[in-house]
Amino acid sequence: MGWLREAAARELPAVSFDELLPALLQVSEEIVRQRPPEYLEVPSRERFRRALARVGVDASDIAERLSLVHMAYLASTTCLPAGHGGVLECLAARYRLGLVSNFDHGPTARRVLATHGVERFFKVILISDGFGRRKPHPAIFQAALHDLGVRADEAVYVGDSAADDIVGATNAQLAGIWINPKGELLPPDTPQPRAVIRALEELPALLEQWPGSSDK
Repeated sequence: MGWLREAAARELPAVSFDELLPALLQVSEEIVRQRPPEYLEVPSRERFRRALARVGVDASDIAERLSLVHMAYLASTTCLPAGHGGVLECLAARYRLGLVSNFDHGPTARRVLATHGVERFFKVILISDGFGRRKPHPAIFQAALHDLGVRADEAVYVGDSAADDIVGATNAQLAGIWINPKGELLPPDTPQPRAVIRALEELPALLEQWPGSSDK
């Protein structure tokens, strides 16, 4: 985490990075443990603010700047898999697409989508940071359905996380399609998805055969 070490040294010259990093990891673990059952999103800047408080620093402005450094690094490491843009373009020509994402800094999530040229394919984009709740809570799925103007039985949800996407879709009474590239076993007590595919490229053909499929 050299990229964060440099920023921390600049912003917090009196605090050792070897002291800050464990605090940040502890806060992150606590946030994950405390998510159920409401799945309230904790923004990235708040994560850093809590970590700074652990090392005796009360500075929301520094927390914000460190968060932005973190977000810039994450954005720089994202890539659009080959062929995915074409799949989304194909689907967007026929269906109303919505995107529901767990991410703790909405502007960065949208910037990543815009940078890779795929933001334009989605009629609705809901990021947990702006919405306030994360998948698998049903509220974020229901809000996406409302904004798209469709009922749950008129839509399908596609995702690669059994815990977040398939559980969440089931909670919202949506049919779920699990992208499972490695052929992993479904975790215990996870509801069965309506269908399983290995790659996004398989989705258009699957939807062509979907019961009741029509242009939406």
